[in-house]
Amino acid sequence: MRTKIAIMGAGMVGSYLYRLLCNAGYDNVTLFDTKHRSQTKCGIHPCAWGTSNGFHELVKAAGLDPEEYILKKPEYLMMDEVKVKADLMSFDKPRLIGDLLRDTSITYSTPDIGEYDRIIDATGISRAYLPQIENDATLECIQYKALRDLNREPLENRTKLGNIGYAWIFPLSGNSYHIGCGSFKAAPHIMLRQLGWLDDCVMVCGCVSMIRLTAPKGSLPFVHGNIWGVGESIGCVAPMAGDGIVPGMKSAQILLQNWDDPEEYTYAILNEFAWMEDERLVIDKLRQGKTIGMKDALVLKKNSERMGMEIGLKEAAMLMKRLLNDV
Repeated sequence: MRTKIAIMGAGMVGSYLYRLLCNAGYDNVTLFDTKHRSQTKCGIHPCAWGTSNGFHELVKAAGLDPEEYILKKPEYLMMDEVKVKADLMSFDKPRLIGDLLRDTSITYSTPDIGEYDRIIDATGISRAYLPQIENDATLECIQYKALRDLNREPLENRTKLGNIGYAWIFPLSGNSYHIGCGSFKAAPHIMLRQLGWLDDCVMVCGCVSMIRLTAPKGSLPFVHGNIWGVGESIGCVAPMAGDGIVPGMKSAQILLQNWDDPEEYTYAILNEFAWMEDERLVIDKLRQGKTIGMKDALVLKKNSERMGMEIGLKEAAMLMKRLLNDV
């Protein structure tokens, strides 16, 4: 009997899982999504054009060439005024999603979940099909794709810490940039306005969203009956950096590897992303106004190393303090 599968959510993780399932021989998979994603100018919501270590291997696992999607790979990142060597990159997320879904169409309707053997909750922050999370940590985020006059000096790959969050500029192709901000303490659009990064830029599109920074341990259960969660719906987003592309894609691989064993799937997710729990604890301390020490700075240092950035412990301690500053 063919397994009838419904993937709820056609974002990065849902699309990636769809391709993995098709490549593994599952031929009865339907992809569902909501209309709002198709109504944005870039065709994705939220946009999130940045990624880090692990991206190449994950894209190759789907049978695609990762170099086809890389837009820029800067050699460094300016974190406040600290110049940091970094292995970060921006990528063409709409194109990648399009190629992952090259032989299918998205269904924009609400399915009768009783008709399916397996429901995959890839709805991200909505977590529309799994039980809701207690003490969920979510952060408001605003993001823009912007163009800057080619006669002006190009913008750097940059972040600005503050207000228990950060703002960023990621160069894309040509004169285009991904500019955004997320904060627990301040309205992100006001923080960006104060920084002036959008001055002299033309906004191509923008979106406002929430990001889940709860981490997997706080996002249980991952499986509820025949509903299995993946990606941000089960907290696979780094609490300190807010990056969910690589963790979400990894979670899709882990799901496929443990397809018939919910207990092993739960264990594998918790084991793979155990480091996120330390980051969530630091975020909680920042939000509660507790004293930040060297142990917390070490968590930031490890986070940076995971993303290919070289930061010393003293620099990490300084940057931790700046997270609490007003911008």
